[in-house]
Amino acid sequence: MDDLLPAGRPAFDARISLATAMHAQPGVYALLLGSGTSTGVGVPTGWGVVTALVAKVAAAAGEQVPTEADIEQWWAKHGDGAPLGYSALLEALASTPAARRALLASFFEPTPEERAQGVKVPGAAHRAIAQLVARGAVRVIVTTNFDRLIEQALEAEGIFPQVIATPAAIEGMEPLPHARCTVIKLHGDYARTDQLNTVEELSAYVPPLRKLLERVLDEYGLVVSGWSGDWDHGLVAALEGTRSRRYPLFWTSRDELGQLARRLVAQHRAHVITGAAAEQFFPDLVNRLEALDDLADPPLTRAMAVARLKRLLPDPVKHIEVADLFETELRRLRDYLRTLAPLAPDADPAALQHAHDEVRSRCDTLMRLLAHGVFLDRDRQHTALWVRVVEQLMRARQRDDSAPDPRATNLQHYPALLALRTASLAAVAAYHDDVLLRLLRRPTWRIQAGNGHRPVAALDALHDCRVLDFDTVNSFPRWHGEVWQFPQSRLLREETRPVLLPLVGDEDSFLQLFHRTEYRTALAQSLFGVSGGLGPAPGGFAVESQWGPDGTLYWETDFRENADRDVWERTPLGRRDGETYGRRLAALADALRADAVG
Repeated sequence: MDDLLPAGRPAFDARISLATAMHAQPGVYALLLGSGTSTGVGVPTGWGVVTALVAKVAAAAGEQVPTEADIEQWWAKHGDGAPLGYSALLEALASTPAARRALLASFFEPTPEERAQGVKVPGAAHRAIAQLVARGAVRVIVTTNFDRLIEQALEAEGIFPQVIATPAAIEGMEPLPHARCTVIKLHGDYARTDQLNTVEELSAYVPPLRKLLERVLDEYGLVVSGWSGDWDHGLVAALEGTRSRRYPLFWTSRDELGQLARRLVAQHRAHVITGAAAEQFFPDLVNRLEALDDLADPPLTRAMAVARLKRLLPDPVKHIEVADLFETELRRLRDYLRTLAPLAPDADPAALQHAHDEVRSRCDTLMRLLAHGVFLDRDRQHTALWVRVVEQLMRARQRDDSAPDPRATNLQHYPALLALRTASLAAVAAYHDDVLLRLLRRPTWRIQAGNGHRPVAALDALHDCRVLDFDTVNSFPRWHGEVWQFPQSRLLREETRPVLLPLVGDEDSFLQLFHRTEYRTALAQSLFGVSGGLGPAPGGFAVESQWGPDGTLYWETDFRENADRDVWERTPLGRRDGETYGRRLAALADALRADAVG
């Protein structure tokens, strides 16, 4: 990998050095990103946009479209006399800001079809970079790209960066060490007309921007990705002018480096990683950092983790330690889901069951922590943490709305469903219906809707029938040929039983708890609605044996007698003595009876 390292440098993979350095000194390394970070998801370079715009001008004028090699010569002959660049072209093609933005949209904003194909949306590299920022490993990102994919990936992680896209934005900016993340867009933003594109524009930066760039190059280590240096003479000059490096420079490249890049590598004695496309390099870096996390913080055994939680939970000043305990397990699950092999299209029932069993086994410690935490949190001091755990597991899913077999991507939501059902059972066991409703409604996941995505609550996104496929679960060899009316319910019951039994004492108590929780979940789904044509999730609580001679569902009677009235009256169910209350429960009963009969 490191064939360009100066003589005498240890000959091992520079990825090891980078991961070790980043782990030891979080926030010390900045990223320098070029067009190679975004071209992998179909976003053109700035020059690519310029050439496409010239082609539009030529076509509209009835002229032959010039080749890329002849484009500047063609513009000199047919243009308006101004140097070839973004601004001049936009002025020629669209005279108002709204018209210019519409013109540029096709280059940087995905159509519904492109979005479904993963084009012009944050890719694996952008998502991994956002994870580096989320964990504090990176705080400064310098980019020559015009797109907003880095900003979008950061926002998906709940991070809203300080963006410097113009020299004017530098005045009054928050100091780099104080901001959680700063994105410096050296060449501007695609929606602005003051971008830098031409050789002349890229030859030097205005003093405020040059000073900020020089500070980054002097005070931070640097990881270069997707940038060749061939056209950005001002940036090259800044790198050449940095005579001393406090921290190492790492240069990653998909292909062999060009002459200019080699010169910079030699000057700074940079570590070089070739054959490293951004979409592979950054996820690999995240995985290496998380492996170092595990080495520094060896996993607790299941029993040790639960025992530690029991010691920490009653102490009102131990909130951070409790959160850290859960974050350790979340991190391991996120790491696992990123490397989860896709299901084979022709996987047989045994392979499908094995895939689900493997995911379940990875979740065991977290499920036990959640069950004990929610059940023992008598004063509800940690409810926000339980909600966050479910939401983080929902967001750990690697989004692929266009996957041909949805079972593969839905399997990545199985940990979140297991966590939600475990926490829900514990909340109902503790008679905390308010905690149950927060678990069902507060965590959100963004589902595809029209040209974009919209947030839906956990009770919708983690609906049993959305995450678990009816036929797939019923085909599992574990059932020995028995076919279940509601196989998803049966699977969740089997998988949560060993976690909840130590808290409720015996099989009968667990079964009652499971049915009681399923009924409340279905009621919440009925009250607040679910998307995609799904209704309230049916389950073992609604099979024929659970209905009385008068047609009343036993678990509806149980709810009327034992539910927390104050909590449920604040929902669309309304007051217990009101007309709406009875009508809503009757509507749920009708829906469940239809499923039971059908």
